[in-house]
Amino acid sequence: MPKRKYILIMGIVCAVSLCCDLQKACALAESTAQGGSNARAVHDLGQIGENINIGLIAGRNVATTHEAFYDKDINGNPIGSTHAFNYDFTDDGNVPVSHDTWMAGIAISRGGFLHPNDIGVAPGANLHCARIANNANEIDFSWFNNALNRLITEQNCKVIVTGVSLLLTPDGKSNYTLLYDYYAYQHNVTFANAAGNENTQIAVFGDAYNGITTGGFLVSNPTAGEIYDKVGAASGSGPTSDGRQKPDVGAPAQRQIVPTTGSTSAWTDPNWVFWYSNDGHTSLSGPHTAGTAALLLGLADDTPDPCDSQDEVIKAVIVNSTFPNILDKAGNPTDPAVWNKDKGYGRIDALRAYQILDSNRLPIDTNTTDEKGWAFDTIYPSQQHTYTIYVPRRYRLTATLTWDRRVVWTDKRPYDGEIDAGELHPYLADLDLEIYEPGNTSPIFNKQLADFDPNDNLVKADIPLTISGQYTIKVVNDPNSEDADYGLAFELLPPLPADFDLNYIVDYDDLIEIADNWLLPVSDSDADLFEDGFIDFSDFAIFAESWLNSDPAYYQD
Repeated sequence: MPKRKYILIMGIVCAVSLCCDLQKACALAESTAQGGSNARAVHDLGQIGENINIGLIAGRNVATTHEAFYDKDINGNPIGSTHAFNYDFTDDGNVPVSHDTWMAGIAISRGGFLHPNDIGVAPGANLHCARIANNANEIDFSWFNNALNRLITEQNCKVIVTGVSLLLTPDGKSNYTLLYDYYAYQHNVTFANAAGNENTQIAVFGDAYNGITTGGFLVSNPTAGEIYDKVGAASGSGPTSDGRQKPDVGAPAQRQIVPTTGSTSAWTDPNWVFWYSNDGHTSLSGPHTAGTAALLLGLADDTPDPCDSQDEVIKAVIVNSTFPNILDKAGNPTDPAVWNKDKGYGRIDALRAYQILDSNRLPIDTNTTDEKGWAFDTIYPSQQHTYTIYVPRRYRLTATLTWDRRVVWTDKRPYDGEIDAGELHPYLADLDLEIYEPGNTSPIFNKQLADFDPNDNLVKADIPLTISGQYTIKVVNDPNSEDADYGLAFELLPPLPADFDLNYIVDYDDLIEIADNWLLPVSDSDADLFEDGFIDFSDFAIFAESWLNSDPAYYQD
C-alpha cells in the first residue's frame, strides 16, 4: 500500500458552542435580505430550493439534530426528519462542531422556536456533510475523493460548498484542485469555493477554475442598516499564483445568528467567539453562494429546458448579477465596472440571478430586444456564436461568459479503478467574449482589451453604450483550441434620468452638463430630458426630481 500523504487543513475545526437565545438585529435573516445575498426576495417568489442536495466538504461534521434542520409545525416546533446528514471518511467517527454547523445553517436553516426568522439561503434544500480530516487535522487524497464521489454520485449533490482550505500553492495545479474541477466538469456540479482566510492571497480551493470563488464581506456602517459593502481583512485576495482573476464574488461573512453545538436549540453569532474575529471569514460567505445556486437549481427543476441547470449557466448568472459597489479591505471605493482583487465582481444578488435565469434562453444567431437572458451551447475550434441585442442609448450592458476546464482521469498502475494523485490531466479551451457596437467591425470589449489573463475561464463585461442600435455579442473559439460547453448571461441596465455621465448617481457632474447646455435649442441631447428640443426649466424640473438618486443595481438606496 502506498504511503499516505497528508496536508494540514487551514479551515477552522472546533467544538466550542455559545448559546444565544435572544433575537438580535444582526440575524441570519438580515444577511439574506437586500443588503446581503438577497435570497429572501427569492423566497417571496415561492422558491426555496426544495429538495436540492448541497454537499459540504468539512473538517468535522454538523449537529444534524439541531432544530434548524427540521421543518416546523404551526407552533414552530421541529417535525419530521432532519434535512442534514453526516458521513465520515477518516475512520475517526462523526464529530459535530460549531464551525460546520454554522455553515450548514447559513445554507439551509429552517429557523428555530425562538429564531423563526433565522432562515438559511435555501431553506428547502438538504445538506450532506462529509468529514475528510482525522483527529490530527490531516487528510488523505483517497478520503477526499471518496467523499466527493459519494456526495455527488450517491447523494445527488448538485452543489458542493467547502469548509476547509489547504497549505498548497493556489495555482490550479494541485491534485485537490484538479479533483474539484474534474467533478465539476464530469458531473455538472456547481462548486462554491471559499476564497480562504490567508489575508493576502486566494487559498486552495479558491484557485479552482470551475468553481465560484467567494470572498467575505462585512457591514461597513451598522448604523446605516445591514448592508454588506466592505471586504473583510481575512478574505483571500487575488489573483491566483498563476495570474487568474479570483475571487469571483463575495457574500456576507459576519453578523449572522446561526445554529451551533451545545444543544438542539443553541444559536450564536460566530463573530462573538474569541478566535473568530470580525474580519470576514469566508466559511461564512461560501454557504450564501451555495444556497443561491440551490435556489437557481430549484427554478431549473421547474422548467422543461435541461440546460438552465448546467454549472456553467449557474455560474454565469450568479457572477453577472452581482452588486459591484463594494469597498476594498482598506475601506476605499472600487470601480463598479471591473474586477477587483479583493471583491471579485461584487456581492451576490440571488434575486437578480434568479430573474436572469427565469428569462428567455437565447439560441445562436438570435436577435432580441429582451433586457436580460442566458445561453448555453457547445462551440468548436474556429467557430463564432453570435447574439444580437437591441440596446437604447445610454444603457449599460453586463455580459458574462464562462466555461469549464476539462479534466480527464487516466487510471495508472496498479489500475485500481480509483482516482489517485497524479492521474488527473487538465485541458482548457481558449474562448473569448467580444462585443461590437452597431456598424463597427472592431470590438469594444474582449479579453485582451479588458486585461484578462489568457487562462481566465470567466470573462465579464460591464460597459456603458453610447449609441442606440443592434449590439453584437460573440463567443469566439480559437482555431488551436478544443470544443467546449459555455454559459452566457447578459442584462441591460437602464440609465437613471439625468445621470449624464453614467456614474450611477445624479450629482454635480450631471448638473454641469445641464448648465453647459442651458437654453440651447438642441435636439437629441442627453440634457433635453423633456425632449422638446430645448434645454430649459422643463428639463431642470426632471433633473431636480432625480437629484442624488442612485442606480440600485450599483448603489444601495
